[in-house]
Amino acid sequence: MGVNWIFTPTLDLLSDLTEPSSASQTFGGNARAATDHAIALMEGLAAESVSACPNAHPPGAVLEIFKDQEYPERADEIHDESESPDFFPIASIIARYPRNSMQFGAAIHEFPEPERSAQSIRAACELILRNKLRLQGPTVSSLAEIPEDASVCAKHTPLLTVLSGLDMFRLPKDPIAQDASISILKAAMASNALPPPMVSAAAARVATFKAQFLTWERALNPHLAEYSLTTAHNLLARRTYRASTTAISESPSPLLDLAPNSILALLTPTVPRRHPDSPSDPFEPLGQALSRSGFRIRHVPYTLSAGLTEYHLPFLQRAAAIVFVLCNTSSALIESQDEVVAALHSTLRARDAIPVQQRPRKIVLAASDPRDLRDAFEGWWAVCCYEYSRGALEAAAEVVLGERQATGRLPA
Repeated sequence: MGVNWIFTPTLDLLSDLTEPSSASQTFGGNARAATDHAIALMEGLAAESVSACPNAHPPGAVLEIFKDQEYPERADEIHDESESPDFFPIASIIARYPRNSMQFGAAIHEFPEPERSAQSIRAACELILRNKLRLQGPTVSSLAEIPEDASVCAKHTPLLTVLSGLDMFRLPKDPIAQDASISILKAAMASNALPPPMVSAAAARVATFKAQFLTWERALNPHLAEYSLTTAHNLLARRTYRASTTAISESPSPLLDLAPNSILALLTPTVPRRHPDSPSDPFEPLGQALSRSGFRIRHVPYTLSAGLTEYHLPFLQRAAAIVFVLCNTSSALIESQDEVVAALHSTLRARDAIPVQQRPRKIVLAASDPRDLRDAFEGWWAVCCYEYSRGALEAAAEVVLGERQATGRLPA
C-alpha cells in the first residue's frame, strides 16, 4: 500500500455477555462512549500520519435480511435497523472520515449458500455503506475469519470477496494459498468473470484513500527500500504508543526509588491473542519490558472465572511492588471483575498495618479502557494504554518504571 495502515478500532458494541473475547476487543456497550473512544484513537493515529481501518460487523437483524436475500422487499426495515444504536459508531465514523477505509466483517461463510452470498454482501455495501452512510473510501475483508471447514475453500474466497463489492482483502499467511488466490483472480479478470468496471471502481477508491497519506518523498521515490518503510513504520508506531499512554495519577512512578532486585508481582488477565504469531500470553512483552529495571518479575496470570486463588497469595505477600492489569472489563464483565478487585484488596489489607515504607508499591494498568480505573483503586498509582499489543505494553512499561512521563490525555 505504501502508507502506514493499522486495522483498528473495532466499532462493534459489546452485547454478548457470555463471550469474554469480545470484551477485550471493543469499547464496551455504550454507543456514544464507544464512538468517542474510537474517534480519539483515530485522531491520535492520524496526527502521526497513520491511517486507522475500523472494523465493523453488520448487526444481526440486518444480516438476517441479507442472508434470506429479502432486502428488496424489506428496504424500510433495513432503513430502520440502520438507525439503531448498533449502527451509531459506524455512521459517526463514516460521517467524520468519509474517505477512510472500513473493514466490513460480513463473512461469506456466515451465509447458507456461499455462491449467492456475494450478491447479498454487495447489496449491503451499496444500500447501507455507500448510499445511506456515504462511504467513499475502500472496504476491506479479512480472510482470517474463514474457518477450516468452510464450504468455500480459502483460495476461492478472494474472488467472491471482490464480487461481493468489497474492494480489498487480506490474504491468508500461507504462501501456497496466496499464490492460488492471486491466480484465480487473474483468471477471473481475463475471462471477464470479474467485471472490469468493478475492478476500476475498487482501484479508484483505493487511490483516493492512499492520496490522503502518500508523501511527496514516497511519490517521487517509488523504489524506496522495503526495510526503510518497515523501519519508519516501527519508529512511528513507537512514537504513537508513547504519545497515547496516559497516567491518571499526577505523582511520579512509585517504582523510581524501589531497590533493585526487589520482587515485582505482575498480575495479568487471560485474554485472547491479538494475532496468531503473538505469544501465548499477550502480556508476556509487559513482563519482559519491566524486567529491564533489574526487578525480579513474578508474572502470575489470573482468570475472571477463578479470580485470585491460593496460588496468587505467596506472590502478593512477598512482593515489594504489585502491577495489576485490567483489560476492558467495565461493561459486560464488570461484576466478575469487581470480585477479583475485591479479593485483591482483601489480600493486601493485612499488609496495610505494617509501616508505610514496608508496604508494597501498588500500580494498576488499564490495558484497553480507562473506565476500568474506577473508585475501587483509590490509593493506587494508575496508568492507561488503549490496547495490549507489544508496542502499547512496552510504552506503558516505560511510564510505569518512571523512565518517561506520560503525555496522553483521556478521551473527552
